[in-house]
Amino acid sequence: MEKKRRTSIFEKLLLVVGLFILVIGYVFINKVFVLEGYKISWGFLQTVFLWLLMVVFIILLAIGEDIKEGILLEQLDEIRQLKEAINQKKR
Repeated sequence: MEKKRRTSIFEKLLLVVGLFILVIGYVFINKVFVLEGYKISWGFLQTVFLWLLMVVFIILLAIGEDIKEGILLEQLDEIRQLKEAINQKKR
């Protein structure tokens, strides 16, 4: 049976920041697109590309944090098992 872990404060904060970046970035990019007369310029493409890079960075950061937490939980279980094994050998 797989254990469920609690989300950390960092992960919750990362979710809020990620959603904020998604929404605000989209709104600003849409406004610039409308102000430029629905034309795609080089600056517009750079802005969209940088916004997408930020979104990908947030996703990778969340994945890395999840993997780190999983590894820490596995190590904690291994340490507990080793402690129990050592205690049983002492008896």
